[in-house]
Amino acid sequence: MVGLLIIIVVVFLILVISEILFKSKLVDKEVSRKLVHMGTGVVVAFSPYFMDWAYIQVLSLLFLSVILLSLKYKIFKGIHSVRRVTKGEILYAIGIGICAFLEPAPWIFTAAILHLAIADALAAVVGVKWGRRTRYVLLSHGKTMLGSLTFFYSSMLIMLGAYLMVEHQNLPASYLLFIVIPASLTLLENVSWYGLDNVTVPIMVIVLLSAFTGEQFIGV
Repeated sequence: MVGLLIIIVVVFLILVISEILFKSKLVDKEVSRKLVHMGTGVVVAFSPYFMDWAYIQVLSLLFLSVILLSLKYKIFKGIHSVRRVTKGEILYAIGIGICAFLEPAPWIFTAAILHLAIADALAAVVGVKWGRRTRYVLLSHGKTMLGSLTFFYSSMLIMLGAYLMVEHQNLPASYLLFIVIPASLTLLENVSWYGLDNVTVPIMVIVLLSAFTGEQFIGV
């Protein structure tokens, strides 16, 4: 219970600080949203190591409730200011919630949520700020090569870090994991439009890592 309260306080502080930075025009709307994604995601990613799944599930529902209330009453304008057609912040909370209810191995949950917090967030910021010259269109939706490469390499690092912590003895026979899985996730991120990557990517991380390592879902 104490762990849950600490995370709630930390997430609230992240939301407030991001909103202050946005209103002070110290960061733009994209960076403001991604700061929230990165901050909250990193905190939640490691929560299975000090909190029961039931509390993480409650946290995800609280997170979704806050986002819905903020959307309705315009409380945190920084995370809702992007004009393009997307409900990514809602789907972000839903994605975390689904992963929590699946109850995978803690290290797999961490890897899945870090893809939202780090890989996806960095890809969006890099793509918007520096990737315009590398823009391409996939099935009528614009993406950037620089953003996709950022996602791919971030995914590689997340996979490497997660696997080194848990399956170090199998590393020599598992190099393909650091290419096949990041490549598959990058492709999925490319075709998951309107913020759906916030749901599809972490679930796919859980499915692929569980399949490769033989880990079982507890929640299904």
